Amino acid sequence: MSLAFPFLKGALAKMHKWFQESLEPLTKQWLKYIQQPGIRCVDETSYCIDGIKYWVWVATSNEVCVLMLAPTRSSAEVEKLLGADFKGILTSDCYSAYFRQSAMAKQKCLAHLERELESLKTSRFQANREFAADVQQVLATARIHYRHYHGRNLTLEDLGSKRTEVENSLQKIFKATPKKGWPYDAQRLINRLKRHWEEWFTFLTYPEVKPDNNDAERALRPIVIHRKVSGGARSDWGAELVTQMFSFLETMRLQGQNAIVQLCELLSLAGRSPPGLEM
Repeated sequence: MSLAFPFLKGALAKMHKWFQESLEPLTKQWLKYIQQPGIRCVDETSYCIDGIKYWVWVATSNEVCVLMLAPTRSSAEVEKLLGADFKGILTSDCYSAYFRQSAMAKQKCLAHLERELESLKTSRFQANREFAADVQQVLATARIHYRHYHGRNLTLEDLGSKRTEVENSLQKIFKATPKKGWPYDAQRLINRLKRHWEEWFTFLTYPEVKPDNNDAERALRPIVIHRKVSGGARSDWGAELVTQMFSFLETMRLQGQNAIVQLCELLSLAGRSPPGLEM
């Protein structure tokens, strides 16, 4: 016996639209929350709407995740996501759109840097390989101090002094220039490390901050899979439904809530009856 769904496409589209409109007030509420002071991990990925390239931006906190659809990958979109005068701590990769965003402090993702250092260890230039190994050791030491603090083996004051030691170790590596100078790849990373000097070890000053941007990447992973499977959305509101639904699911995960139960409760309290399904 074959199973069939006798719903017309138009009826299903109306139902999807109803879901999107029901979720919209809640996602706007969460966006206001994300813009308040706190620790926020941010990232972005591409997404297509009817074949046109858009971007999905994400900001996460301990309890809320917001995915925002935008037409560009510019700093203006970061401002829409976090607000013009964000007072919290911002964790991100080194993409230039985050440079202009205001924040009390910033943390650059160590995992991104460590991946680049790992690739340098196979370079044909010995100076590249030695540079990568030395910087990796400094980053590993910083992570050890971070774990010791959270294991209650270091005080906050001790952790702050460890940051100074770690930064001094990194400076010594920069100054140990080979006779022929640093190869291009090592010099490129040195320039980046210097450009964001105050943003690599923020987690040793504010230990509630994580050294990586994994939370934002984890929140984007489902929408990346959806994009690969579906190819994107066919309408603006359809794309909004995708971002709102994944915002809802990730927020429920962060809060330890049952997503199905909470979604049913949300829809029942929305004050809007679902459209009839024509069969």
